[in-house]
Amino acid sequence: MKKYFEFKDADKNSFKFWKIEIKNRQVIIHYGRIGIENPATIIKDFKNAEDAKKYSETVIREKINKGYKEK
Repeated sequence: MKKYFEFKDADKNSFKFWKIEIKNRQVIIHYGRIGIENPATIIKDFKNAEDAKKYSETVIREKINKGYKEK
């Protein structure tokens, strides 16, 4: 599963992206300013695929609550 989100606020000059990918027991997150070449990356390993899915649902909900929109 892959999902991509963006946050845009021209008043604050804030143009960010956040991408999450789940591969079995691993969650990979890329984030940073839209258009950068080398975004930051976080890789988390979990005991099982269900824990990875629960974690991803939690962080996706947090991003949506902060104003990120899925693209």
